[in-house]
Amino acid sequence: MGSDNLFHKRRQRSKDSLRRKNGQRAPYDRVLIICEGAKTEPNYLKEIRDDYRLTTANIEILGKECGSDPLSVINYAIQRFNKDKGYNRVYCVVDRDKHATFNDAMDKLRRTRLGKEITFKAIVSVPCFEYWLLLHFAYTTQQFVAPANDSNCALVVAALDNVKFIPGYNKGATGIFSLTKAKLPEAINNAKKVQKYSRETGSTNPSTNVYELIEYLINLNS
Repeated sequence: MGSDNLFHKRRQRSKDSLRRKNGQRAPYDRVLIICEGAKTEPNYLKEIRDDYRLTTANIEILGKECGSDPLSVINYAIQRFNKDKGYNRVYCVVDRDKHATFNDAMDKLRRTRLGKEITFKAIVSVPCFEYWLLLHFAYTTQQFVAPANDSNCALVVAALDNVKFIPGYNKGATGIFSLTKAKLPEAINNAKKVQKYSRETGSTNPSTNVYELIEYLINLNS
């Protein structure tokens, strides 16, 4: 019985590997993920896709193609969907930081209906995606506010570049998911606590709902 089970597991792994190689669609949602960042967010999400053996045919992740502000991301997501309406879900991964187009972008997303059964959702981090990474190591509701035109996100990156967290961290780094995967449950729990705190206080700086996308992805193949 044990050897039979091992054989079936190996055969299934072989099928999964072949399916990924051939780009065949798996029996779950087709998902389009458009990222504001050209490297950091796409790298991280592609690592999750690979780690959880999700097919590239079902989970498409784009970044550098869409521009670097929230409104560009929303516009590109709509444009991409209109070229291929086979997606079941469209996620826009954006930072709040000090983007002048942020409110217009969120308003456009709320007003846009891609289809009756299509999920069109913003995944927002305030001030930026690195706050999600920081939550893997510490729960904090400290506001990140930089003076004048300086980036709020730079403050989060500085906090993350800590000997106890991710020393030497810089935007665009690779291997971040594998480095932080063991702390994923802690990050999800912290992010949910922060959201509760944000609802109670009315303050969104800091906050992130990245965990919603992560939980969705890691449960697709379960």
